[in-house]
Amino acid sequence: MNNLIKSINKLKPIIRNNNSNKLFFSSSTTIKKPGIFNKSQSILDKPLRRVFFNVPGSDKRKIDKSLALSDIIDSIVLDLEDGVSVNRKQEARDTIQKAVVEESFGKAEVLIRVNSVDSGLLEDDIDMIGKISSYIDGLVIPKVEHPDHLIYITQLLREKCGETNANNLKFMACIESAIGLINLKDICNYNEKINENKSQLNALIFASEDYCADTGITRTPTATELLYARSAVVNHAVANGLQAIDMVCINYKNPEALKKETHEGVQLGFHGKQAIHPNQIEIINESFRPSLEKFNFATKIVEQNEIHQSQGKGAFEIDGKMIDMPMVKWARNILSIESFYPPRDLEEIEQSSDENQK
Repeated sequence: MNNLIKSINKLKPIIRNNNSNKLFFSSSTTIKKPGIFNKSQSILDKPLRRVFFNVPGSDKRKIDKSLALSDIIDSIVLDLEDGVSVNRKQEARDTIQKAVVEESFGKAEVLIRVNSVDSGLLEDDIDMIGKISSYIDGLVIPKVEHPDHLIYITQLLREKCGETNANNLKFMACIESAIGLINLKDICNYNEKINENKSQLNALIFASEDYCADTGITRTPTATELLYARSAVVNHAVANGLQAIDMVCINYKNPEALKKETHEGVQLGFHGKQAIHPNQIEIINESFRPSLEKFNFATKIVEQNEIHQSQGKGAFEIDGKMIDMPMVKWARNILSIESFYPPRDLEEIEQSSDENQK
């Protein structure tokens, strides 16, 4: 009987302290209110990364070509890894070092893809980066399979660049294997293992060809065999406030194949796509722009939401569709992406609106 009474006492009603975010049991046990777990909205604070343009670091001509296109490329990736043969690694380091110091990359983000942690080449890459860390924006880190890979690179950078310069570099982690996919949750939160509040991780990049080689998946034109992996990368990225960058379209001479693959990536929720040829840039850029129909609809939602909110109303209707806060959030995301593009022609907008009303 005494045990029953003790159990009932433990289940006494919760008392809320209106002056704080804490809850109290009547037994004086403090319960901490949970924090915010969904970080998806912080993606809007990150720069637009529609085109991830890969350039071999050993090829000065291709680097110069990327410089000429820097006004239409969001992120230029100077490659030290797979795009460079083993006997030209040091030449690539020297070429990249000279280029980032002496040349202007315009508005493009400048990233260096280093060699993987297990390659035996990474340490020399970091030595070079220590000399130019203030000239670049971040690193693309290949073959990330565990949070310890990012922790190791963080430690190397702090040793070579100093803590302040090292902490200013952004990380883009490439997911290229089954074990990398399985460990996505821990990779996205690698900073917690070293008690760091701020994460340098900005994006996850899906490397399809390496992933297929690792898993034994047979690559097909439809890419349905990659749907699970691509969706997993997007979901983990968004949940942790990171951007998701889609795979390279290796059929770079076929613009229709690129359009189809990029459109599928947009539908899956990717924020950008890797490119390996200048002809891919414009198609990718335009594919990630919201359609005129989406833009018009999003504009209506945001405008009507302000009116209805001022009237104390929540949900409302537009064009026969019920609009609530998730749809308002979607509309704001669309307008945020649209803001990076040149203004649309007013006549084009009005013509599209008239057609939708018919």
